[in-house]
Amino acid sequence: MSSLATRKIENGLNRVRAAGGQHPNPVLASSLTLISPATQSVLDDILAADGNFDALSRFSPRLPWDHVTLNHLRAAASLRLNDPVSAYTHQRTAYDAFLQMLVDLPRWLITTLYALSKDIIQVARHADRRLADDGRRPTLVEEATRRVNQGFSLCLTDREPQLSVSRKWGTYRMANLLFALYLRQHAYKLCTSMIRAIRTAELPPLENFAISDHITFRYYRGMLAFRAENYAAARDDFVFAFRHCHRDAHHNKTLILIYLVPLMMVEGRMPDERALAAYPRVRALYSDFVRAAVAGNVGLFDRLLQEKEHDLAAVGTILAVEHVRKIAMRQLFYKVYLIDGRPSRIAFERFKTGLAVAGLFLETIHVEALLADMIHAGYMKGYLAHDHGLVVLSKQDPFPSFATMAATATASANGSATTPTHLSTNNQ
Repeated sequence: MSSLATRKIENGLNRVRAAGGQHPNPVLASSLTLISPATQSVLDDILAADGNFDALSRFSPRLPWDHVTLNHLRAAASLRLNDPVSAYTHQRTAYDAFLQMLVDLPRWLITTLYALSKDIIQVARHADRRLADDGRRPTLVEEATRRVNQGFSLCLTDREPQLSVSRKWGTYRMANLLFALYLRQHAYKLCTSMIRAIRTAELPPLENFAISDHITFRYYRGMLAFRAENYAAARDDFVFAFRHCHRDAHHNKTLILIYLVPLMMVEGRMPDERALAAYPRVRALYSDFVRAAVAGNVGLFDRLLQEKEHDLAAVGTILAVEHVRKIAMRQLFYKVYLIDGRPSRIAFERFKTGLAVAGLFLETIHVEALLADMIHAGYMKGYLAHDHGLVVLSKQDPFPSFATMAATATASANGSATTPTHLSTNNQ
């Protein structure tokens, strides 16, 4: 190990030592980020001095921060040498050393905790791919997730009495990182447990946290509510996230709309085609369904469900879109009502004929069941006269408008949020 390489390593250690003693210092997080210019510069200097990174493995730490920094540099060097498994081992050691220090350190280290957490996950993914390629079981992302959860817990359970310096301010940022990990692993129960822990903790109000943390948390919480078919709660979270998302964050808005648009459709708030044009991925998923539902073309709607089943299942919205089928059915029955001259009584057979035109050939008993479902769901007002084979419609508003139905659904939601008006157009 040359004296020049030693000095270069000392320079890297001194940068972190100095930054670790200041409140706060952005240099610390960047110095402990694997791909940062600061980290790469230290590696370049060591390589220029010795032609290899052996000096890092022989260097002994003297101060607490050195355990973090040295293992961080070893991880970065291993990545340069295309050895992600070793990189993960070193990054894990750096992360553990940092968590031990964090127990006694305040709020200003949250940024560094987040940077180290993102890095350990990225390295774990890279290492798992290498393990899988070598025929070994990839388990490092799960292991890294458990360590990130420890970082989250150190924020959530901080007992610092002075709130201004409490690590509690890192709770939602770390929670959002865990949400992304848990959802990839389909660990929905862990997501629910984390929300429950946050709800029962003595935290400042969510609106007092950074708006980026607030938006991201509402997005993930909305996804979980959506998956549980708690559509009112999901809509409120997605509307908040969409309204407060930065206007240039097109990718993030697309992710939100993938879930918000089918919720709008379920309520009868059909998205405007011109608004969807700005979001090609969302338009490709849903625009055909919108046209089929508004037209009452149930047969086309069913064919679209078959054609797009894989795409909808991939994003987890197929159940919500299936609910929209009732909108298409309502529109079809409304057309029968209009064609027959808006009568107060319509024979089951007339609706049976309308269904046949749409490509659905059903027995009368099944048509009657569909009509009963429409009335129960509020898409039609009236009652069935089974013995006479008739639907007796209400004299007043027998087919409530979507605007009326959507307003009712919104009013019934907790802390109701209105759908972004530029996205929706109500169709009778």
